[in-house]
Amino acid sequence: MRKQVFITAIIILSALNIIKAQGNFNISTDIQSRYIWRGQALGGNTPSIQPSMKYNIKGFELGAWGAFSTSQLTTQELDVYLSYTFLDNMFTAIITDYSFPKDFTQFDYFDYGKNTTHVLEAGIVFNGLKNLPINASIYTNFYGADSKDINNDNVMSTYFEVSYNPFIEKINTSLSVFSGFALNGGYTTTNPISSLNNKIYGYYGNIGFACVNLGLGATKNLKITESFSLPISTKLIFNPEAKKAFFTVSTGIKI
Repeated sequence: MRKQVFITAIIILSALNIIKAQGNFNISTDIQSRYIWRGQALGGNTPSIQPSMKYNIKGFELGAWGAFSTSQLTTQELDVYLSYTFLDNMFTAIITDYSFPKDFTQFDYFDYGKNTTHVLEAGIVFNGLKNLPINASIYTNFYGADSKDINNDNVMSTYFEVSYNPFIEKINTSLSVFSGFALNGGYTTTNPISSLNNKIYGYYGNIGFACVNLGLGATKNLKITESFSLPISTKLIFNPEAKKAFFTVSTGIKI
């Protein structure tokens, strides 16, 4: 434990030294009617409060993000990440440490052992071009509480998403059409006694390759004063693999 605390302190001190340099620091808070992530309902059936803070300098960004359901019966989330954007903002590489405690009062955040609730993920994002508002991203779990294969080993679950994100000037609205796929994980076994199939689901609720996140989003600014407006976003989300559909609304404040 002392070693883990020491390492964390070094990371924090290093981050503070970086912040002393010239860069941008932002905080924000979003409120979503439901927390749907990559086609999965992670926040139950209640609204989710999602604070974040981030610091960026010379292409690097260090941030923290959380999702806290208003229901005490659902899993909460606390993530930290480090990303680097390069080639004239065309690509972003990112490493994220996800943690999903059900109860922060009984949660050992520094436990990265065999039974950890952390998931470490690496990803690469194509941010599109000025005249080509297409994004593509791929993410892989490389450590932690990933789904398991038949030998109880991590499968390095991988998720791929592509989206088209035009801004429609006539209606002053940003649109997003997206589709996301679980590329691996999950399998079916047969009980030798009953001959019944037993499904072991992957990290994204999938059995093998599956489309898990398909939908349409729209964002429009609600003008409050001459100098202040609130973004209002809606998303219609389908998960063909789970045979589920969601319709969400969100807003937020950024400082």
